Amino acid sequence: MAEKKILMLTKDLFIGKGGHQEAYVHPDDPSKCVKIAFDPNDGDVKKELRYRRICADKLSRSKLVTKYYGEVETDKGRGLVFERVMNFDGASSLDLKDYLSAVSTAEEVDQSRALLMDFRKDFLEEGIAIVDTDITNFMVQRVSPTETQMRIVDNIGTPVLIPLVYYSDYIARRKARRVWNRIVDWLKENYPSVVDEKFYGELRA
Repeated sequence: MAEKKILMLTKDLFIGKGGHQEAYVHPDDPSKCVKIAFDPNDGDVKKELRYRRICADKLSRSKLVTKYYGEVETDKGRGLVFERVMNFDGASSLDLKDYLSAVSTAEEVDQSRALLMDFRKDFLEEGIAIVDTDITNFMVQRVSPTETQMRIVDNIGTPVLIPLVYYSDYIARRKARRVWNRIVDWLKENYPSVVDEKFYGELRA
């Protein structure tokens, strides 16, 4: 029987790290990334995998949530393989925090507001369960020189023992509205040049 292949995650493949995992470009497929949990028994990682398993059909139709491809063995332990969010030119996409921090011109403000309104529509329609409002979990993907879209890459699911949001679209969308408004409140406080009083009223659900 052939030995199971072990992926070598070298320093040049390193993308970055968050609170629970670090990410590498997949050595055999740059359109994917491999995430390694700092703790193999991390509750947040288990929560996300549970959500992806129970809501697999829903997430397969999602515009926002990145695809999950399963587990692999690496030289750093068990890895989880996900879609890598890249721009049309092959560059890694910025997270929403970095994207908004770079907004300076009136044209860029208009573009970021249009992006946020599109994100609002998709987020409320899909009713994706997310744990918190950390906007570094949202990526701004440039799909062409003039088009951008939002993607959700981390912190999905819920720690609730009996997660009704997994089984009821109505409850999921109602919860999504509450979470969305917390995100908008945070954006207004931290990026007032983009989310001013007028746009704040338009952006809230």
